[in-house]
Amino acid sequence: MSGTPPSNAEQQLSWQRVALEYAGQEEGEDDPLMREMVRSVFCGRLEGQRVLEVGCGPGTDAARFAERGLDVTATDFAPNFVQIVRERHPGLKARVMDMTAPDLPPESFDGIYGFATFVHLPRALAAETLGALRQLLAPGGLLALTLIASSQGIRDYAIEGWAGDPECRMGFTCYEEDEARELLRGAGYEGIEVMPMPPSIYDTLPRLVERGVYGLLTFARRPR
Repeated sequence: MSGTPPSNAEQQLSWQRVALEYAGQEEGEDDPLMREMVRSVFCGRLEGQRVLEVGCGPGTDAARFAERGLDVTATDFAPNFVQIVRERHPGLKARVMDMTAPDLPPESFDGIYGFATFVHLPRALAAETLGALRQLLAPGGLLALTLIASSQGIRDYAIEGWAGDPECRMGFTCYEEDEARELLRGAGYEGIEVMPMPPSIYDTLPRLVERGVYGLLTFARRPR
C-alpha cells in the first residue's frame, strides 16, 4: 500500500496490461460467494430486464445475468477485457466504454451494475460519474455498486505491482457509509441503501482484511 492513487487514465492502461493475467486461462469466478450474493440481491430489486454492467472485466457477472434471462450490455474501459468477453461469451453484447463518459442513449437501462469497479475510480470523478450513469437509467431504474470502507480511517490508497505486473499501480477509494449516501443523494438518486456486507462474505480475502477494509453493498434509484 503506498502513495497517491493513480489517475483514471493510468489505471485504464494498467487494466489493459494485466487483463489476460487477471482473467486467467479459462473462465472462472473470483470471490464466488460474494459475487453470487451481490448478483442475487441486485436481481431481487431489479424492475425490468435491461442491465448495463460497468467495469465488466472478463464478463463473469454479465454472463450469469444473461443466464437469468436478462438483456445485458457488458462494458469496460480496457479493450482487452472486452475482447475476452467476446471470445468467452459470444452471445453477450460487449463494448468499450469508460463509465466516467458513458456514450449510450439516455434512459436505456432498468439497472446498472458495478462490482468492485467504482472502488478504483478516483474520488474527484465520483460525483460526475454517478450523475452521468443516472442519465442512462429509466425512471425508477436501479444502480447497484459495491464500495469499500476502512475501519482504519483510510480514504485512498494504491497497491504496487497489481496482478503481478511491476509496472502497474492500482488505486482504491474508500467511503464511509454516510459519505456514500450523501454522494448518491447529491447526484440525484433516491431510495438509497448502503449496507455492510456480512464479514463471512469476505473474511477469506487477505487483501481486504489486512487493511481494515470491508465491503459495502449500495443501491439507489433514479427518481420516477
